[in-house]
Amino acid sequence: MNDEHKSLPHVATSKKISIFGATGVVGQKSVETAYFAGHDIVVITGHKNHAELIRQANKYNPQYVCCTDADCYRKVKSEVNGSEVLPGDEVMNVAKLDIDCCIMAISGLASLAPTFACLGHANRLAIASKEAILLGGETLIDSARSRHTELIPLDSEHNAIFRCVKHDHRHSVTEVILTASGGAFLNHTEDALKSVTLSDALQNPNWAMGAKVTVDSATLINKATEIIEAALLFDLPINMVKYVVHPESIIHGIVRFCDNSYKALLSQPDMMIPIMYAINYPELQQCYTSTPLAFTAIGQLTFRTQQVWQERNVNLAYDVFNDGKVIAFTIANEIAVSRFLDGSVMFCEIYDLVVRMLNMCDRELAHSYDDITELTRHYIERFTKV
Repeated sequence: MNDEHKSLPHVATSKKISIFGATGVVGQKSVETAYFAGHDIVVITGHKNHAELIRQANKYNPQYVCCTDADCYRKVKSEVNGSEVLPGDEVMNVAKLDIDCCIMAISGLASLAPTFACLGHANRLAIASKEAILLGGETLIDSARSRHTELIPLDSEHNAIFRCVKHDHRHSVTEVILTASGGAFLNHTEDALKSVTLSDALQNPNWAMGAKVTVDSATLINKATEIIEAALLFDLPINMVKYVVHPESIIHGIVRFCDNSYKALLSQPDMMIPIMYAINYPELQQCYTSTPLAFTAIGQLTFRTQQVWQERNVNLAYDVFNDGKVIAFTIANEIAVSRFLDGSVMFCEIYDLVVRMLNMCDRELAHSYDDITELTRHYIERFTKV
């Protein structure tokens, strides 16, 4: 970053920030955002990317650096002097530090435990970890509320809905509409999907994301998960949450109110905007990476009717939510995508594999964190044999 960014106006009060999953795409952006906004980065955590953890530790000087991979821990510990470097078994302890804002950017199932651990210790949980929301469900939402940890979503779509609705308008909401870029295969027919490669699937047209999330964007199963997340985060009947394919990714979320007026949030597709908002809320602060929208240059914003395979994939959201199989769906998709990433299945087989796993399951009964972790272990063991 240029030195000129350091002179940007800071928020009135510096906050203590912890960032879990600091080496991922959202995590790296979160570290940069917190630093240039003038906040105190207390904790960063990572898994295997030792080079990025070392870079962050030496540049941003957090109090603690936690590595959940043993080899990463040894390498980071040998090259970082200004921070206390901790092994993976300390991750739950650093999650329980008293913090103003905990940013949860860990991808996958590993996000669940530290997410629950930070509740009651962090004043605010800014959460980008889809799996933690999906697995945690109402238990997570209720626990955050009872332990007085404010929950603000980091995903651009849910962050946009949060900004449009706020608390004072929620009773007037008639419909929530999430937007989808359409991913790498926006214009592909179902037959064309049979020949796509992993390299093809990892080419998102608008967003820089990790491999798992990018594949989910290509299948549009990410939109299914986001529909479920929206229903949980905003306490809405799931049939009130819809989506529209919007290739430009300029509109991030739309809310329809009871008088048939609409409110939408528009911006460049830049994750720093929702991260800055989540950290500083209710204040706003200048975002140095994003430029204003040039509407005449954009010309027009377009919306597409989804193809049959896209609609089928997204409609999994309504089926699994109403059938009470959200945890099974989350694990099934995680396993199916991992098999695509390692070359075990083709792209067009991801949906079929997820459905096959779901058909093995009954309605879930999970009322506590222990219930959730037990179900998660059960599904992982069962689905790995499929």
